[in-house]
Amino acid sequence: MAGSQAQMKNARQAQVADRIAAKVADVLRRETAFEASSVALYANIAGAAAAAIVNLPAGARRQLGKHQAELAQRVRRLVEALGDVPAGGKIELELPNDVEPSKGEGLGTIVTTEEGERSLGEFAVARRLEDWAGPVAGATELHRDYGIARSTLNRWQHAGDVIALLKGTKKHVYPIEQFIDGRPARNIAAIGALASNQRVAWLWLSQPNPVLSGRKPIDLLKRDHADEVLEAAQTYFAVQ
Repeated sequence: MAGSQAQMKNARQAQVADRIAAKVADVLRRETAFEASSVALYANIAGAAAAAIVNLPAGARRQLGKHQAELAQRVRRLVEALGDVPAGGKIELELPNDVEPSKGEGLGTIVTTEEGERSLGEFAVARRLEDWAGPVAGATELHRDYGIARSTLNRWQHAGDVIALLKGTKKHVYPIEQFIDGRPARNIAAIGALASNQRVAWLWLSQPNPVLSGRKPIDLLKRDHADEVLEAAQTYFAVQ
């Protein structure tokens, strides 16, 4: 059983490495700064890094996320060391002789719930929903302007196929940007299942994403590029 699980783990890592390497290679071929003869090398390095991370527990990935600068520095040193090693030679790693213990600063002053809420209220700035969510519409407006029946909208909302944002205390409104040809973009439900709530899901979907080359995830879903959006979402929400 253990051997079978190890084989499945290795197979998944190999698949991830191949997929990431292929995507990185496609991007690098469009960049004039990279030599065509070295694109495969760069892509394979990126694939190997992704494969090493994919099976880590969420806690381990969070720790890596906190030390990205140090991780990048160590990878650079390793690559530089490999470039200087003659064929058949050994890699020398630079290891510190002493490790300085770190105690941190602690939690600071503990305040009551009332004091915390009062302090938060002093810093919080009220924003209109439309200021961050973009144009929204209620069920009546969607039926009038796009021909979407209220019953259909309710069915989509209960299935999680559409983003519904609470405006006020009872009324739900729907970001217009999620619709294409009178229907919500496909795979919105998958993003909603990963996020903690609908507001978080829409905020992630509607903002330019650096992992997706600055493109907005909702735009990619509307173009049926679900695979790369779901992959980016799984990575992002796994470390929250």
